Amino acid sequence: MTGLPILEIKNLRKSYGAVKAVNDVSIHIDRGEIAGMIGPNGSGKSTFFDCSTGLAKPDTGTVKLDGQDITGWSLNRIAREGRMLRSFQKTVVFKSLDIEENLIIAGQMFAFPSLWSTFGLGRLSRQRVTGLRERARELIRMAGLWDVRHQPAGNLSGGQQKLIQFASMLMPEPKLILLDEPMAGINPKIIERVVDTILYANKSLGVSFLVIEHNIDVVTSICQRVIVLDQGQKLVEGLPQDIIQDQRVREAYLGG
Repeated sequence: MTGLPILEIKNLRKSYGAVKAVNDVSIHIDRGEIAGMIGPNGSGKSTFFDCSTGLAKPDTGTVKLDGQDITGWSLNRIAREGRMLRSFQKTVVFKSLDIEENLIIAGQMFAFPSLWSTFGLGRLSRQRVTGLRERARELIRMAGLWDVRHQPAGNLSGGQQKLIQFASMLMPEPKLILLDEPMAGINPKIIERVVDTILYANKSLGVSFLVIEHNIDVVTSICQRVIVLDQGQKLVEGLPQDIIQDQRVREAYLGG
């Protein structure tokens, strides 16, 4: 992996009163990389994501996406660009719509200027819907949801809903996705499917990832590099096999 990082963050700081939630953290994510971010609860991981993606404004520091300074951009503006998307710990889907409809709406939000331009009458609208439907079906197959594609999303398990959300994020063909605990609260079978889907998106679609995850087995199996936060600071970063053997990490995150 060479050239300009897809994401470069320097000297990021965010305090809430006397609490330094993120304290002078610098990281980069290379193109085509799957990087992991771990740390104990309260170490600043989600706040770091918030400041990186426009949900919160950093006190100081810079965020560059694909070489462009996006520091201080709003979450909506960053999302509208479609280059960098993020998930949240709470899964959000349109529960009354089936899987295919969920993905089509997600694609429409990024690809076309208005609901009418996509779903209105006329040849161009029909072509747009056809294109969205083809991509949606490709991603549904990728996520292993083909057999339930016409079921309302609200009828499916929490793990399946996470897969719907993840597939929806791939509709606008992002360059980078930040995942906040994608394996939380799902059973081992679905975890395997989520892992396979991330790897497919990375290798076949060229999507880079930064993943916050407490499941160390998942982190070591999919991540090329791991960044460890503790008390708002970057404690260490390196290869997964080195990180899990690091005594500082064991003390801070793995309980010694």
